[in-house]
Amino acid sequence: MSRGVLKADEDAALLALCRLLADQMDDAVQDSDEGPSTRLSAAYLSALKDLQRALSREVEQRNKGSKLAHLRAVHSVKDAG
Repeated sequence: MSRGVLKADEDAALLALCRLLADQMDDAVQDSDEGPSTRLSAAYLSALKDLQRALSREVEQRNKGSKLAHLRAVHSVKDAG
């Protein structure tokens, strides 16, 4: 993942958590016939959702004011209504 997409200061801890949980998920799959625990899986999925929100927020802020962002916003309003 590019450092340019996420704000390093604000999202570094979240990215580190996702990496740690991913390593734990990999270890759980290799070390156990049952796979990762439900708690570990839930924590990993939750962290990934938070990371996705952070990525979406950053992309939205970068595209704010662009013609493409405007067209997407207009198109999504028409689809919703």
